[in-house]
Amino acid sequence: MITPIAKNYKGLISITGPTRSGKSKLAEFLIMEQDPVTYIATSKPRPYDPDWQKRIDLHRKRRPDIWTLIEHPKDICKAIELIKRNESILIDSLGGLVEQHLIEDDDQWNNFQIKFLNCLSEDNLCIVVVSEEIGWGIVPTTPIGHLFRERHSTLNSLISRQSKKRWLAVNGTAIDLDKIGHLIP
Repeated sequence: MITPIAKNYKGLISITGPTRSGKSKLAEFLIMEQDPVTYIATSKPRPYDPDWQKRIDLHRKRRPDIWTLIEHPKDICKAIELIKRNESILIDSLGGLVEQHLIEDDDQWNNFQIKFLNCLSEDNLCIVVVSEEIGWGIVPTTPIGHLFRERHSTLNSLISRQSKKRWLAVNGTAIDLDKIGHLIP
């Protein structure tokens, strides 16, 4: 049986899964007993995409009103640095963050990636990162799609390796990867 993480938990937790797998619900459940919580929503609203807006609205309705909300920060590391040490952070999701950095060249991306991983390594915070599993399906046919998949998948793997706890959500089922899996050397 899954239980929320302890109030005094400090460290990085990664939750991955495909679309509509329950990964965000799992993250919200795991962090529900933390107080205070800052929720960092990385996706920008898409006024031309009503389905996407419906998904954002569902996430908003599920979040407790007492959580602090930061929407698609321009500099996520600066936002994390400004959060008090007694707070917990839920970042939902990695895909929106990677999307914000697609226009950068490889050197800029690598610098951002290192900076982001360093800010996630803060041991005085509980940080939960939700991330899409995107490499299990269709191979992108466009250069930008390929770039997104490669950057996202690499960053996702690096975050997982750095995490103290790892979860996979599939079809509404939470799988504790630390109990059944082993990191590949």
